[in-house]
Amino acid sequence: MIKIRDLTFEYFDRDDEGNLTEMVNAIRGINFDAGEGEFIVVAGVNGSGKSTFAKILNRLLLPIEGTVLIGGLDAMQEENIIPIRKMVGMVFQNPDDQLIGSVVEEDVAFGAENIGVPHKELVKRVEDALAQVGLSASMRIEELSGGGKQKVAIAGVLAMKPRCIVLDEATSMLDPKSRRDVLQLMKELQKQGITIILITHLMEELLLADWIYVMHQGRLAMKGSREALFAQPERLREFGLELPMTVLLAHALAERGCVRTKDLFSVEAIAERIYKEHPYAFLKEKTMEPASVDKKTKVLSQAIVFQHVNLSYGKKSILNDVCCSIEKGSYTAIIGPSGAGKSTLLQMIPALISPTDGSIYVDGMEVTDTSADIATLRKKIGFIFQYPEQQLFAKNVYEDVVFGPRNVGISEVEAEKRAYEAIQFVGLPQDVYDLPMDKLSGGQKRRVALAGVIAMQPDYLILDEPLAGLDPVGKKKMLQILRALHRDAGITVVVVSHDADAVVEDAEQVLYLRDGKILEQGAPSDVFYRMWLREMEHMTRDKHSKMNGEQMRDRSTGRLSEDTLAEAICELPGCMQLLIRLRIMGLPVSCKHTQLAETVQAIVDAVGR
Repeated sequence: MIKIRDLTFEYFDRDDEGNLTEMVNAIRGINFDAGEGEFIVVAGVNGSGKSTFAKILNRLLLPIEGTVLIGGLDAMQEENIIPIRKMVGMVFQNPDDQLIGSVVEEDVAFGAENIGVPHKELVKRVEDALAQVGLSASMRIEELSGGGKQKVAIAGVLAMKPRCIVLDEATSMLDPKSRRDVLQLMKELQKQGITIILITHLMEELLLADWIYVMHQGRLAMKGSREALFAQPERLREFGLELPMTVLLAHALAERGCVRTKDLFSVEAIAERIYKEHPYAFLKEKTMEPASVDKKTKVLSQAIVFQHVNLSYGKKSILNDVCCSIEKGSYTAIIGPSGAGKSTLLQMIPALISPTDGSIYVDGMEVTDTSADIATLRKKIGFIFQYPEQQLFAKNVYEDVVFGPRNVGISEVEAEKRAYEAIQFVGLPQDVYDLPMDKLSGGQKRRVALAGVIAMQPDYLILDEPLAGLDPVGKKKMLQILRALHRDAGITVVVVSHDADAVVEDAEQVLYLRDGKILEQGAPSDVFYRMWLREMEHMTRDKHSKMNGEQMRDRSTGRLSEDTLAEAICELPGCMQLLIRLRIMGLPVSCKHTQLAETVQAIVDAVGR
């Protein structure tokens, strides 16, 4: 399907007079092959050339040197641009970059209509594509969450019926269930002979690949199967990547003698292997651990408090009777599916959005009161949006970070001091101070936005999906920064996140939001476990549902079917997913561990190793 040899691409910068000022070697000498129906993952840190490579596959960029054959067509030839774009569908990281319609149906039809699909077939293609991603044709795009918009972009590509689909970080903004649905869909399309090329920073997604390509500084650094690459963890770390949690679990259990092989690439495979090697440890009578009930904590006066908050747009309810509190100096994570109202809830804290009714208090101030001093309130709150690059506007890094302090009435000397300290704190090198924003990677832009907020010395730091789209190195650095701000500086941190493993690492409190309601609130391990029990109750409650009885259980084992179980646990941390599987199979082990070491020890103790 795709054959690339000695691919080279360079970016050129010119001044206003057209003189060459800079040349960047984005891709250098890459060889790449993708056969019909293969699932290939391209990984690498921010700035390694992955997105540039993706755009060449779709002929959005023209290589400087090399051979690029797509479906036998030479990508260097001008007359092949349209045929290649019909063959290769592209889904970008930020769906706003490729959505043009106001209604879902209109946007999904756009691409197929422009390649000449007859009207009758176009209608059928749009219906089929929307059914595959689970969206309604009449939805307005402006009302969709980031995850919902990404599904629209994917549906638009599906309606074009390409032979190859390239996803450039397309799952990074999706919630776990939506991500699972999209990846399952890609696996189904692969079975139909469609080539899938997934560019990702999410290491768990490497487990799906037939072949993995690792890019570093524009070059091909590693290539191979899962078994070959995951056997070289030190080399992966050399290029800024880490082993997926599933692989870390398999390796740790193999080292402790619980399993005889470490080549296990799903929590299902690990659980089955433990059962196969230690059947005597599994009980015939299978019971689930009871859920713990959180004690009501005293609400402090110096806190963020929501009291019976509602928000509606016309007949559409966004938030419904939200009641919660966030203590001063705490670290709180808000989780839940796309479209649950998480971003809206965050934006109500600095009064960027006002509720339909109900009250919100910050440090005792009722921000929903029309007489509230909103300017004073916002000086206390640092806010990082879901796409932080959209809040960067100055000509270079330093000017962007110093802008806030300069406008709050402090001296120029103090403003400069704050800016330099903030840039240093987020780990950006001195040579970026004068760089324009378009020279920065996605991870660097996120840190610049954070530096601008830190320079304001807020009491509260509110971040909407701060880890989305970051490579493992960037993610680790961001978590270290947030940890230092919370533990050392005493700043109250509130984050929205879809990354369960990151949430349990630092959060002291978790709020689970779904359909505009807070369904769970408490300690991370307790909330995630109650989410699992709630999900299973939801799936089994209606005896007349399609998901009941025989369809929910494997006839040969009597256990929950793999599809049912995988869907029910996909929002949970990786360690908890494995423990729940083992508990269902009869291993007497607590399901509430969320860290690698304690999870492995619990399993070792349970099997008597």
